[in-house]
Amino acid sequence: MVDQVCGQLRQAGAVAVVGPTGFGKSAVLDAVCTVWQSSGDPVVRLSSAPADAHLPYVPLVDLFTVCPVDVRGELPDVQRSTIDWVLRRVTGPEPDPAILRVTVLSCLRAWGRRARLLLAADDMHWWGPDSLDVFGFAARRSRGSVSLLAALRPDGPLPHDVLGGDAVEIAVPTLSPQESAAVVRSFGIPLRTAARIHTATGGNPRLVSDIAAGLARSGAPAVLDAQPLAPYARKALRAWQAGLAAPVHRVLLLAALAADPSLDAVRRAAGPSADAALADAEAAGLIRVTGTVVFPAPVVREAVLAEAGGLAVRQAHLALAAAASEAGDRIWHEASALSPARLPAGLVTSLADAATAARESGDHTRAAEFGLLAGGRADDARHDLLVAAALDAESAGRFDLARTALDELDRNRAAPTARARARLAVVDAAGRGAALVEHVAARALAEATAAGEPALISAAHLRLARGLRWHRGCHAQALAHARSAEEWAERAGDAVTRASAVALTARIEQSRGTPDHAAVLQSALAAGTPAGIGPVPEEPRRVAVGFALLDDRLDEAGRLLDELRPADRPADRLWLLGSAVQIHAHRGEGSLACQEAHRLLALTRDLGASPGPPWYAAATAELAGGTLQQALTYAELGSTASQEDADSVCTAHCLHLSGMTRLLLRDVGGALADLLRVRDLVQGLGIVDPAEVRYDADLAEALFAAGDIPAAMRTVADARRRAEELGRRGVLASLDRAEALCHAAAGEFGPAEELLKRAMRTFERLGHPLQCGRVLLTHSSVEQRRRRPARARELRATADGVFRRAGAPLWAPARPDGARVPVWLAGLTDAERRVAELVTEGRGNRDIAAALYVSVKTVEAALTRIYRKLDVRSRVHLMALVQKDGHHACR
Repeated sequence: MVDQVCGQLRQAGAVAVVGPTGFGKSAVLDAVCTVWQSSGDPVVRLSSAPADAHLPYVPLVDLFTVCPVDVRGELPDVQRSTIDWVLRRVTGPEPDPAILRVTVLSCLRAWGRRARLLLAADDMHWWGPDSLDVFGFAARRSRGSVSLLAALRPDGPLPHDVLGGDAVEIAVPTLSPQESAAVVRSFGIPLRTAARIHTATGGNPRLVSDIAAGLARSGAPAVLDAQPLAPYARKALRAWQAGLAAPVHRVLLLAALAADPSLDAVRRAAGPSADAALADAEAAGLIRVTGTVVFPAPVVREAVLAEAGGLAVRQAHLALAAAASEAGDRIWHEASALSPARLPAGLVTSLADAATAARESGDHTRAAEFGLLAGGRADDARHDLLVAAALDAESAGRFDLARTALDELDRNRAAPTARARARLAVVDAAGRGAALVEHVAARALAEATAAGEPALISAAHLRLARGLRWHRGCHAQALAHARSAEEWAERAGDAVTRASAVALTARIEQSRGTPDHAAVLQSALAAGTPAGIGPVPEEPRRVAVGFALLDDRLDEAGRLLDELRPADRPADRLWLLGSAVQIHAHRGEGSLACQEAHRLLALTRDLGASPGPPWYAAATAELAGGTLQQALTYAELGSTASQEDADSVCTAHCLHLSGMTRLLLRDVGGALADLLRVRDLVQGLGIVDPAEVRYDADLAEALFAAGDIPAAMRTVADARRRAEELGRRGVLASLDRAEALCHAAAGEFGPAEELLKRAMRTFERLGHPLQCGRVLLTHSSVEQRRRRPARARELRATADGVFRRAGAPLWAPARPDGARVPVWLAGLTDAERRVAELVTEGRGNRDIAAALYVSVKTVEAALTRIYRKLDVRSRVHLMALVQKDGHHACR
């Protein structure tokens, strides 16, 4: 954006940077001024503050204070006297406005003849009318003499009034989700919280930064933290609302509390002053008014409620109740105006009925809110309402509401059965972050056991098995809990939970490489389940979709997925979209995969769900229909988010995609570092099936590109043995491709060509066009090595056509470096590698600096980065790592 503004300044001479409060207009001005000054040209920055708005000509003080003496000397006496009056060097009556206008104009023209002056005006919404009048007069007439830059709010002066009719207007956009994540991550805040901050702020840069900084000062929040965000942006929000009249504050409170925030409803509650107050609030950027009143930054709504007193809130609820046209809305506001202890029995019954109606209509968030309001009394008869609220919150994907219901049940010492049910809802609402609330599932199991409830015991075992599988992989504990879930479900006569437990057992056995896992799944499917998508990730038909993908039966996976549509629960929609992305991507339908991925990411942000799997799906989609750089960005985000969620399985998937993408981008060292981490993770998780995380062929190709062909061949041989035992055709074809490179490097072109032809036939049968294209590119590389340039060009052109038709980036293979890259150097930049190599030779920092012609500080900074990347703490540890790697290489 700075480049855009600078370019327009050179071309048009006048630019207005426009955006609401907090969008970073001043930051843009700062950056542009820095660029301008770096060329040796002068910059004058004019600004004001709320306290100065009533004072005349305050911004002109900035101009005249720095005006060079020779420029002032060129002006006539009357104009120099006018400058002295503005600077309060002399007293006397205020100068004639006409003289003041001409004085500013003359000053700018004289200065402009001596230098390429930039006049940057900031905070113009705080300028008084006198200052705006004088500045506008001079600015419009000094074009060509000086360059003009102004920062304006939508509710402030108009660009053509202050800069002239041909001024270029550039709007400051909101931060994208990725940009918000980058800002928040710089403060060490988890990615799930970053997504929540982006949604709460609407991408307002100032609010994003302030909230992240505030959270960091108070200690980085837990991944599943649901604490209020408004207190961390209180200063910015108060400044944003400063100067608003009392009617505006009242209409904002009504809009923030309204169950129905339609324009008509807010008007009825606010009375005759509504339209004017709404217009003022919208002009300030606090709300957006269409058919409804919307807070673009929902944290503003939270702040309005936090700043309002109890009496004001009660009065607002009563006004909204009186104005409500729907019975449910009226009940909601009447109950909200009372404390939980004062709710009459009749109103509690009405709230419960309203929760049921909302649930039946599919609005589970509203149902949960009604249930929480109705169940707020410390009364055993209301605990069932809180349990229902927790279940509704889980259905809506609202971890915060489910946790609130559980906290109420704990506070009221509800029966173990009620608390166990609510705890299971909290675990389900956590999604892929279930490992972070493993203690909640364990406590639910203890409470269910104490209550003697076989169905609840089974459900708790199932949740524990699921969380352990995501966190620790094919751990014996996960399998034991899955089998216990099956046993207790059979005792309870719960066919649905039993089928899910059997399906989860099949999933764990598949990852462990047990050959009869398909038969176990068939027994779960034979039990039969209700129509529609199942309520848990282990529902047998969901597992069947996963098995079809693992076995490269894409058409069957698509058919099974279609049978599970549509889905009502947000969590189910997340799974459906993620599965659809995988199917479209494997089929080479890149555009469709990207569309589904964008929908998936938007839904994830709205729900505050675990972002790891959606980022992984988005990276997969970008590889099939986007760009390699964007795929790498998504894969890195997914890896970070999954590690924060303690989701080791998804971490391995994301690292595989980042390693593969780095390989395609010719970053062999980075690819090798990622793929070696995948290997360690997969082995630690106990995953034996090579189709679970298909990294082996890419690791072999990275080792080949790094010059370690023996290690590449060992990787292929080990994976081939496992893939042949399980009949993984797609994995075997990928291994054929990687092995062909190794044979070609040894001059064995006949075996290499046979392997590539076999891989091509397999991928054609399986319907994997992008994999076919990758084989063609590898074949082209082999033919180039074989010194058949015409055939190599022909194969590459065919591959180009494959990727072009799919809309995918070219998956060209990385070329071998010619020398083996030691494993311990993987992931370092070239400069860092050279420093590390010199350290291992025993050289000190000064010797290294002299050898590389850099400063000692540069060497020290490089070492800090090396230690962090290699997870070592000193030179001694670095030397130990080198010796360990050398030992493994010899073995």
